[in-house]
Amino acid sequence: MKKNMLLGVLVIFLVSLSLYAGGTQEPGVTTIRLLNWFSAEDSTRGPVLDVIAHFENENPQIKVDVIDVDFSEHLNQAIIMNNAGDPPDVAAYEGPGAVTLALMGSLASTDDLFSSEFQNDLFKNSYDLTLVKGKHYAIPWAPGPIGFFYQRDIMKRVGLDPKNPPNTIYDFTNAAAKARKQLPEDYVIFQYDTTARVFTFDFTYPFMRAFGAMPIVGDKVDFTSPEIKTYCEWVRSSLENKYFLPGKKMGQFRPLAAQDRLVFGFDGSYLRGIVQSINDKITTEQFNNTWGVAPIPGDKNGKHYSYGGDTGLVVFNSSTHKAAAAKLIQYLVNSDYSLRNFSIFQGWQPATKSALERMPEFNKDPIMVAFIQTVTETVTPLPYRSDYGDIVLPFVKGVQEIITTKRTIDSVLSDVQRQVDAAIKQ
Repeated sequence: MKKNMLLGVLVIFLVSLSLYAGGTQEPGVTTIRLLNWFSAEDSTRGPVLDVIAHFENENPQIKVDVIDVDFSEHLNQAIIMNNAGDPPDVAAYEGPGAVTLALMGSLASTDDLFSSEFQNDLFKNSYDLTLVKGKHYAIPWAPGPIGFFYQRDIMKRVGLDPKNPPNTIYDFTNAAAKARKQLPEDYVIFQYDTTARVFTFDFTYPFMRAFGAMPIVGDKVDFTSPEIKTYCEWVRSSLENKYFLPGKKMGQFRPLAAQDRLVFGFDGSYLRGIVQSINDKITTEQFNNTWGVAPIPGDKNGKHYSYGGDTGLVVFNSSTHKAAAAKLIQYLVNSDYSLRNFSIFQGWQPATKSALERMPEFNKDPIMVAFIQTVTETVTPLPYRSDYGDIVLPFVKGVQEIITTKRTIDSVLSDVQRQVDAAIKQ
């Protein structure tokens, strides 16, 4: 009797241990965990889960455990899980996420996981954004450079020429002033993120470059230069003139686009899909006729810069299922099913050259063509380094102070520099 009781306790213990470790697993089936934000967002949840289900149907020996995390907390959660010794097998990344994790030694190099044929098929400028010490650490899923959207009908209404959108930051500022004078207050002139996030620095970096500012160059970090000061003066005056709404995330301006109350947007090629998810009465034809796309207004010489907000996928070093993880990634990135039902559906650019040949839809869509032909080439590598987050957060918080108080820009930037210098010395 005691033997049976002890055996029962042991069985319960082993079952509990199995559940704690990630649940029961069918014999011959590999379960991999995917950390991502797409399954957590209304506009992308259905399509991404559909593609994953289709992958599982085609690969019955692999099951995908999807972990939902909000976009803003995604990198933090990946770091927390990794430091706790329980990272996922695969995670989505955006911006500096892959580089940050690679510098921590947390990722497996994709050079060793994927065939040279597949790697050579990837667009080099996107793939090379995750180069760290000569090795790649991520596979781009959806190259997402930020482009300049302009609402043709509203431009005509305020006397601007939609056939000649602003080319420089100075042209753009003049156009914004003209639009503000003639439009009701509930219209927002342009989309601009001023939240206290690392992403905000990434998003606004092309505008700093348009004013000639390069605050991070190698080991040198200077947030007190005349060019940075000019940029901050532009942000402050833009808010004072009511060109944008303060403290809003980039995505919080998209409903305004769906309501025809946004004049200029700075967003990815996927904007149309998001706008249509907000207002399903807007057809693809209507959106394409209403919105034009150009490079982000550039510097005084007309040189353009863009943030390459690529979304991609990484494999963690500690994963014991790297082959299955790589198979999932290649399916999400380059399978016909995923391209047609996720990338094209969401308005994302493809990550591979062969996708353009296999999927004529990419070449027929005017928004996509504009991004591929005019925006992608303006992508500017961000000055990522191991302490990137520590040195850019004080600056974006400083910009928040500049637009919400009357304190002098010089004094705010001096405080920012002191905080940055202290972070670097740690």
